Amino acid sequence: MKKTLNGIIKNKHIADVSVLFAGFILPFAFAPYNLPYLAFPLISLFLLSTLNQSNRRSFWRGWLFGFGQFVVAFSWIFHSVHTFGHAPAVVAVAMIILLAAYCALFPGLAAYLSQRFFNKNRFVFLLIGFPLMWAFTEWLRGYLFTGFPWLSVGTSQVDTSLAYFAPVFGALGISAIMFVVAGLILLSVLEPYKAKYSVPAIAVFFIVGQLLSFVNWSQPVSDNLKVSLLQLSVTQDQKWRAEVRAPSLRWYYQQTKLLADSDIVVWPETAIPSFISRVKPYWNKVKKLAKKTDTTVLAGVFMRNQETGRYYNSVVSTEGDFYQKKHLVPLGEYMPFRSLFKVVREYFRFPMSNIENGADDQPLMKVAGYAIGTSICFEDVFDRSIRESLPEANILVNVSNDAWFKRTAEPFQHHQIARVRALESARYLLRSTNTGVSAIIGPKGEEIVTSRLFERTVISGDIKAMSGTTPYVLWGNYPLIILALVVLFWRGYSLHRK
Repeated sequence: MKKTLNGIIKNKHIADVSVLFAGFILPFAFAPYNLPYLAFPLISLFLLSTLNQSNRRSFWRGWLFGFGQFVVAFSWIFHSVHTFGHAPAVVAVAMIILLAAYCALFPGLAAYLSQRFFNKNRFVFLLIGFPLMWAFTEWLRGYLFTGFPWLSVGTSQVDTSLAYFAPVFGALGISAIMFVVAGLILLSVLEPYKAKYSVPAIAVFFIVGQLLSFVNWSQPVSDNLKVSLLQLSVTQDQKWRAEVRAPSLRWYYQQTKLLADSDIVVWPETAIPSFISRVKPYWNKVKKLAKKTDTTVLAGVFMRNQETGRYYNSVVSTEGDFYQKKHLVPLGEYMPFRSLFKVVREYFRFPMSNIENGADDQPLMKVAGYAIGTSICFEDVFDRSIRESLPEANILVNVSNDAWFKRTAEPFQHHQIARVRALESARYLLRSTNTGVSAIIGPKGEEIVTSRLFERTVISGDIKAMSGTTPYVLWGNYPLIILALVVLFWRGYSLHRK
């Protein structure tokens, strides 16, 4: 096997194709395919392709690996841009390719930095340099140009024992651990006599992860609260039509009326496809019902500032609180450099595509005296967005509308990411979506109740308000990123002295 691998790597064209193919296969480690252990041999192959290469070749292999992953992983963008955004199919495909090409720069950078500063020692390269540089560049991908951290490799492990490192190191830390494990696997193949050390080392990570599963990072501060999540399942091409609005609002009201025994009822993102100011009589009716049944209703709707004319993607509560979305989706919710790119605007016809950001210092919503950490759609992809509400938030709520992406992998990937956010914060997370996957997720990332895609349904279950602080909530990604930068600068300084 060692000779076969060496033969592949010596032929640069075969190696390039192999690492690109490994990238193509990597998304199958994630939901909905759920083959998490598939990630390890693929990462090992990627690491092998960068051994003893030039800096330029390493960057190229990293870019190929990332491009393969992202061009497959982002294929669901086609529906939002072409089917519902009405852009030509060629424009939609071009956007996927361009976004994948951009995101692939970060794996390329990780490979370049690892080769440039850690290539003198195979052990250091595989087990220290690459894991830290990968974590650093994944973190960077989540920040530059507002960030796009979709499918951090660590999220693929939500159903393995490595998931329980999330409350300590977050998804980014799991990514680094995965690269260490993949490096140990590669060392076992390249230097079989070292397997007696590397195999037990691999086992330690999984054993420690399993032991961490028994740690309770948070404690309940309430009795059982019954929660219900509504999933209307109206398709995106129907959602904004005037003739669909009245039946939709009627369904939400009728279902909420049947849920009089629920403490919290959550409607999805833009459940009310209008401005709250335009449906005041309806919302007052809902508030009256909620008061009568001692239920709090949270609903997605647009809010408009009457003085400025600006409007916000929001969640409103029958108790009078509201949350306005802070982290918007480019093209979907706002047009970057709108005044400059008039040509681009001609290709897209998204409703409500010029939304404003909510204020950074919004107070947390309250339900029955408990603080709610609220996020809307894309926001739960960003670990920092969820951490902003912690440790004060006792419950996490995410409302979303993944109807933009039809029956693709996106709703399942989004659900998987939400499970990691629950793990990192040790909180129950309520996720109400228009078409699925709606879910009640436990503080260890477990699926308590989930819905099916494009099925009109109501899911209910019991949760508890939680308090407590996980190490990750306390320190976030800072220790890992600081460590990566310190090691990087130390290696740079050492090489410069030589």
